[in-house]
This record gives sequence, structure tokens and C-alpha cells, in this order.
Amino acid sequence: MLPRPICLLQRPLPPKSSVPAHSHPWGQLVYAYKGVLDVSTPNGRYLLPPQRAVWVPPHEKHTVASMAGAEVSSIYISVKEAAIIPQSCNVLEISPLLKELILESMKQPQEYDWTGPSGRLFRLIRDQIAIANTVPLHLPLPTDPRLLKVCDMLLAEPANKDSLQLLAKHAGASERTLQRLFKAQTGTTFQHWRQQLRIHISLQRIAVEDISITQLAGELGYDSTSAFIAMFQKQLGFTPGEYALNLNQH
Repeated sequence: MLPRPICLLQRPLPPKSSVPAHSHPWGQLVYAYKGVLDVSTPNGRYLLPPQRAVWVPPHEKHTVASMAGAEVSSIYISVKEAAIIPQSCNVLEISPLLKELILESMKQPQEYDWTGPSGRLFRLIRDQIAIANTVPLHLPLPTDPRLLKVCDMLLAEPANKDSLQLLAKHAGASERTLQRLFKAQTGTTFQHWRQQLRIHISLQRIAVEDISITQLAGELGYDSTSAFIAMFQKQLGFTPGEYALNLNQH
């Protein structure tokens, strides 16, 4: 039972630790105001760099992990109050306003007055979550064993530049079959999935390693550092260097 229809829970997540798979009958906004989080559900993985959060709808099983450690704020929202929020997992952009509202909510007691100013503060947080912009940081995972074989190969060797046609031979399926299955089971194309994988890996490695952008670009299979930076900025709205600087400021 939640003490109020909308409430906040803060907790540190030490390096290389995780919260085991679980679900609950209320929605949850998972937000690391320090550090980077990796949230997994049956439908895939969601990576949360600074100023990003993931909305987990009621009853959705999920795990939360952090390689480098994080300070986590979770906003729990009852089914009734969460009705205006989309009922699917999404990575959300934390606007400056929403960030300040969450920081203010940290000062409120657990059993605040729902009908008073604190209640209005938490309802405003809910409203801001409902209209927050989504960010493409979801790495959907397929269930077909042939697709999983391809995905595992790329997870093990992200610099792999083999075409889907060549990878299909290793997986024991035709290129056309894998294209169809990728779209059906992940909602995206193979090319886009590989790009999302490289984004996930780059976000994690910049967060936990002292690695140059040039070295990272090469290890992810990019022919030039500029091509990697351009892709990164197009997808996320900031450069790898800006991301690293942001991490150091939190």
C-alpha cells in the first residue's frame, strides 16, 4: 500500500548492484539524479543517462541495475492517478521544471496532506510525467531463438559490420525471415536495432570507463570519430563529450 496516491522513495544503488525482478500494482517513474541506470523488462532494456527517466506502468515486471552506482528517486503513482500517463514503458526526458519539482518533492514527508500544497505538488509532477517527451533509448529484445543468436553475436562484438544476409546464415534463417521477425518482435528494423545497441553500449562505457571518444568509436565499428559523434548527437541531442561532462557534474 502506498502512504499517499503519489509518493517518492529515494535510495542509493551501489556500483555493480541491482534490484531483482519485481512488479507492483502502481506505476513508477525511475529517475537517477546521479549516475546511470539500466532498467530491464520482458520487452527489452532501457538505459537512463542523466536527465532521463523511465516510466514503468502498473504490474510491469522490471529490474533496475547500475554499473557505476546511482542515487535513485522513484515516484510511485496509484493506478487511479496514473490513468492519464501512457500505459507502456518509455524513456522520458526530465525537463528542468520536472527536475525541480522532483527535488522539491524530496523535502516532503511521506504522509503529506493530499488536499494541501504538497498534494498539488505531487499531482503537478504526475501531470508533467504525462506530457514528457519520449527518448529513443529502448533496446527491445526478440524471443525467436534465431534472432536471439544474431543479437547475442552483436552484443558480444558490437563492432561487427556483417550484413543481415551474412548474419542470417549463422543463425540458420533467410535474410527475409529475419527482417520480418525483427519488425514483428522488436517493432524496429535490424539496422535501427544495431544502432540502438551501439548507443546503449556507448552510454554505459562512457559512464563507467575512462575511455576516449576516438577509441570508443573504433571499438563500436565506426570508420571515423566524427561519424560516431554525429550519430550520437542526432539520436540523443548532445555529443558524447557533453554527456561525459554532464556525468561529472552530477
